[in-house]
Order: sequence, then structure tokens, then C-alpha cells
Amino acid sequence: MRSFAKQVITSAAVAAGLTEAAVMDKPDKETVLLPEKRIQLSYLDEGLERKPRHVARMDGPEDAEHPYRVIRSRLYKTRLTVQAEVKSDDEEWLESFVKAFLLALPGKTQNDDADLVTIKVFKAVRSGFGTRTVEVFTKRANALHIRFTGMICTTRQAPLITDINLTDNLDYKEE
Repeated sequence: MRSFAKQVITSAAVAAGLTEAAVMDKPDKETVLLPEKRIQLSYLDEGLERKPRHVARMDGPEDAEHPYRVIRSRLYKTRLTVQAEVKSDDEEWLESFVKAFLLALPGKTQNDDADLVTIKVFKAVRSGFGTRTVEVFTKRANALHIRFTGMICTTRQAPLITDINLTDNLDYKEE
């Protein structure tokens, strides 16, 4: 789920005007070699909850020798919270980028296994703002907390009943 979350955040950041190289995992130490405008990702704990549920029923192919129905079931619901910290010296760029980033971030998408993943930004924490004095080398940041909620599914094939033979030992007499 982490690689999928990074892929979605990177595509939204590129759509909002940032380069792909400027989206990175949070480094251990800040250095001057890092891009001036960037997003640093840190991952919080991933939660798993067993919640079985049928999510889809589809007919199998028509030309199958034995007809069947495909049943897709969710076994686990997963939640991953990512803290995406947008950093920049330019306050105006930061405000406009965060707005464009939020608009580019999809609300729902599917992962590589074709499972539904919902994406929700639920918290924004600003830092480096608020003083009226002249500040030198101050990094302003806006940390967005993004929750990815997905599922782990299984797929099984249920054979269909094609022939029914009813036999009972009763005779039907019309009166």
C-alpha cells in the first residue's frame, strides 16, 4: 500500500506543477542538496481490520465448458495514513500549490489488483508562518495528513446449476 500511496501522491504533485524528483521519503537529515520546493512523505502505522463482505458477482465467460459465476469478496479493510509535508521558502507558491495538489488528488481510484481505494485528506498542519519579523532561511511547510483506505480481496468461482432432474415417488392424478 505504501508504494501505491507514493505513486498516487507523485502523480497528483506532478499534475499540480512539481517535478517527480521533488516527491521523496522524509530524509533522516535536512541538507542543502534537497530541492527547494518539495514534498516529504512519512508513513504512519497501517491498520488492518477483518471485515468480510461480498463486493461483486459477475458471470463467467459464455464459452466455458462448465458455466460458473465469479464472486469477489473483501476479507480485510486496510488503512494507511501518510503525512505529506510540502516545503518551500515561497509562501505564495506554497498556498497555490497545496490548493492545486488537493484538487489533483483523486477521491477514489483502484490499485493494481483492481480493488477500490478511497483517498481523503483529513488534516493540514502549517509551520513556519505567523511572525512579522524578517526571517532568514525559514522553511515554510504545510503537512497534509492523507488517509488511504483499501481492501484485500479474494476471487472464487462458483459453478452454476445447469441441469435439474426431479424424481419423486409420487404419482399425480387429475381429479
